[in-house]
Order: sequence, then structure tokens, then C-alpha cells
Amino acid sequence: MDAEQKDTTQFFLDSWLAEAVHRCSSFLHSANKPFSFDDDFHRRRMFEEHYALTATVMGVRFAKQLVHHTPKELKESLESFIIATQDAVDVRDMREHSDEYFLGRGRKKEEFFKGSGQGVQCDMSSSIQNENGYMLGNLIAMETVRDECQALLQYIRDNA
Repeated sequence: MDAEQKDTTQFFLDSWLAEAVHRCSSFLHSANKPFSFDDDFHRRRMFEEHYALTATVMGVRFAKQLVHHTPKELKESLESFIIATQDAVDVRDMREHSDEYFLGRGRKKEEFFKGSGQGVQCDMSSSIQNENGYMLGNLIAMETVRDECQALLQYIRDNA
């Protein structure tokens, strides 16, 4: 990766991380408001979740491109981010290809019900709110996604 490619990759990483933080924060603000028929958030919830997950996955993709071309401290932060957001990537992938899965096609992962447990049957298309936060696919809290994206974004901006 040459210097121009690295700069471009860092630009897109920064942009997608900022978008993920914005999407997650906005979502969580709306998710915790009382239900109102005048507020269409509840009708759009599935789409808003998907956009937050997509922004996160794009951040992961650019982090993976950059991880082997950075100093040790940034490399460690990128690797930590990639590992910490793996469940968000899994949820997004399952949701992105759900049109194929529901027809019995595609490469549906065995872990489609990965977040199920304690008497809760929850697939990757589901979301619940519990003591751990707003759980996407009952697998990863949107609060965790936001915090991981924010932490990496802040590290990058502080050390640019």
C-alpha cells in the first residue's frame, strides 16, 4: 500500500466510523423515547439498524485494509476493533443476505440463531432490548458497536 492509498483508506475509515457513531447514537436516542404513532422511527427501526450495521462493516473493511500498513499502536487498535465488532459483521451479513436464506438459498451460516439462549429464540434478523443494551440479533449491543467505533475514531484523530 503506497502513501496515497494509505491516506485514502484512512479517510474512508474515519468517514465510516464517524457515520457508524452518528447512526448508532441517533438510533439509541430514538429507541429510548416513548412510543408515538406520530414518530415513524418504530416503522423504520429495521432500516435504521441496517444502516448502522452497514456503516460499521464498512469501517471494519477499511480497518482490515489498513491494519498491516500502520505503526504498532494503531495496528493494535485496529485489530482490537476488528475483533470487538465481529458479531456486528455477522449480524449484518445475515441480514444482508436474508432474502436468499428465507428461500433456502445462499450460504446461510449455521449460527443464524447464534444469539439465542436462556429460553429466547432470536435469529439474526431480530433485536431485543435487555440489561446488556439494544441487542442486534441478541448478539451484540448497539451501544458496544457505537463505543468501539468511537474509541477507534478518537484514537485515529488523536494520533493523526
